[in-house]
This record gives sequence, structure tokens and C-alpha cells, in this order.
Amino acid sequence: MSDEQPQDATIAQEAAAPAVPSLSLQDLVLALQTMQACAQRGAIKADEMTTVGGLYDRMFAFLESQGVISRGTTPEAAAETPAEEQNA
Repeated sequence: MSDEQPQDATIAQEAAAPAVPSLSLQDLVLALQTMQACAQRGAIKADEMTTVGGLYDRMFAFLESQGVISRGTTPEAAAETPAEEQNA
């Protein structure tokens, strides 16, 4: 009976723990697409372009290092590729 108490306590702790938010590589591809759309529509002010462009470049480099996207691939094309193919 004493063996059940620690197990029950562990289960209760796991149930009470809040879910940890997560991001996938596809979420980052979506963020790149959003930045591109904003830039194309003129939603980024001139004084913001360097900051946004730097973030875009860093995110692109990260996704490229993960094999999700390549210089010849646009974020739109990467988003259309199923995750199984990207991880292969």
C-alpha cells in the first residue's frame, strides 16, 4: 500500500503541471512567410527594415541549418512540403 502513494503523488504532480508551449520548425517557416507578406505589402517602416531583415536572415539561416529550407527554396515552398519529407 505504501508503494502506491508515491506513484499516486507522481501522477498528481504530472496532471497538475501546466502544458509547456512549443514551436515547431513549421511555425518558424510560417513566421518567415508572414514577414515576407508584410514587407511586400509595405507594412514595415523604413526605420524597421534593418531590424526585421536581420531577424528574417537569422531565422532563415536557422531553418536552413535544420534542413527545412534552402537558399533555392522559398518559405512558401518549404511550408507546402510535408514534415516527413523535410526530416528525411
